[in-house]
Amino acid sequence: MATGPLETDLAHLRAERDALALRVETLSEELARAQARITALEAEEDGPLALFDGGEDRLTGDGSDPRVLSMVLGATAVVAGMVALLALLNGKLGTPFGVVMIALTILLAWGAVRTRVVPVEVSVVRGMVYVQQGETSYRFEVRKPETDVEMVGQPGDPGWQVRFGRRGLDPFVVDASMVDAHDFVARLREFRPSL
Repeated sequence: MATGPLETDLAHLRAERDALALRVETLSEELARAQARITALEAEEDGPLALFDGGEDRLTGDGSDPRVLSMVLGATAVVAGMVALLALLNGKLGTPFGVVMIALTILLAWGAVRTRVVPVEVSVVRGMVYVQQGETSYRFEVRKPETDVEMVGQPGDPGWQVRFGRRGLDPFVVDASMVDAHDFVARLREFRPSL
């Protein structure tokens, strides 16, 4: 009976089976640790993990993009303007349709400009409040007592505001649509405990 090569193959297969069983055991342990970590993260977040969660916008509170209305009005104004241009090219601009299209174009363009949302970024760094509003930036040094800072209401109130006085101009107002009120006031109170 020639059992040499057969026994060698059988020994290799057993060794491979044992290595695969060890690998399955290791992977099972890693999977259990990963599932425990996911459960811990879900508990921290008070809900399931969302891969594509955009979060809530402070302006709308429902997660929608406040810039969409302005973009839609602008795009519709462009289309109305093109229709008015076609009416001009066809010699029908003086007709009631042409006049309505010109008025509609102007009205939609005005609405797009009026509903435009300029993002505001507010940060507090070492006693300085930095505000970036579109292309304009402001800074207020709350460490200095002569900087006029006034808080209206308390964080969480519907009408809560922090007003920073500016010489010769209206005060700059920071409200809950721009910052997390509790965090912002906590940072300001490091330098202005009276707020």
